[in-house]
Amino acid sequence: MDRTPYHLPFTRKFMPAWRCPSCGVGHLMLHAEKNLVVKETPQSIRDRDDEAWEPDWVRSVFACVFQCSKPECREEISCVGVGAVAVREYDDPTHGWVQDAVDEFTPSFFSPPLVLIDIPSSCPTSATQHLLESSTLYFADPGAAINCARSAVEAVLTDLGVRRYIIQKGKRRRPLDLHSRIEKLPAKYEALKKPLIAVKWLGNAGSHDGDPPGATQLRETYDLLEHALNEIYAPKARHLAALAKKVIKRKGRVSAVKRR
Repeated sequence: MDRTPYHLPFTRKFMPAWRCPSCGVGHLMLHAEKNLVVKETPQSIRDRDDEAWEPDWVRSVFACVFQCSKPECREEISCVGVGAVAVREYDDPTHGWVQDAVDEFTPSFFSPPLVLIDIPSSCPTSATQHLLESSTLYFADPGAAINCARSAVEAVLTDLGVRRYIIQKGKRRRPLDLHSRIEKLPAKYEALKKPLIAVKWLGNAGSHDGDPPGATQLRETYDLLEHALNEIYAPKARHLAALAKKVIKRKGRVSAVKRR
């Protein structure tokens, strides 16, 4: 899934290609100016008294309602976030060198949440719930979103029959950590151990002190998980990938038929 559009701000005249969370086909549209409410922050208003004030000092908060572009859907999605003024300079053929100030809006939260990772339909419900929760936190808290994705890995391992505990002396149960569970995956999933361990490390970074993970680490987490989920729960995708490789190798030519 290409998540590049979700890291672009929107303006009153431009909407990135944000997919509708309901139908998954249409895109979010801002159909009327009245559906967008913008308020400049008190600090931004106070900053206007500064002699060095420039338009790009402006900061705001917003709330709006988008609507799906697909006529058969028309789902309405609420959104809140922050705004800023972007100042661009360009050479106009008529007026010479001019400045243009544009209000740009960056989302913090959607309801219902956008779905920002492709989830196979056969993925277990427990893992799907964690991934949807991760999507909910995508814009507001990347670290927490990565943590939810890490929990989805735990759910997938349970679905695949990987045990969660070991029995110690005295018949005490000791929980297995995620790394140990990944290492216990069946042999046919050997190639997925490294991607899942990478998700584990990203999840650890989202839980511990230090520099908090950001959008880049969250995209890496989703890319790794999408690959693993497709390999486990979408065997058709693997078949099609093998078929494509075979067709490319023979450059589309029909194989010769041996004659008797």
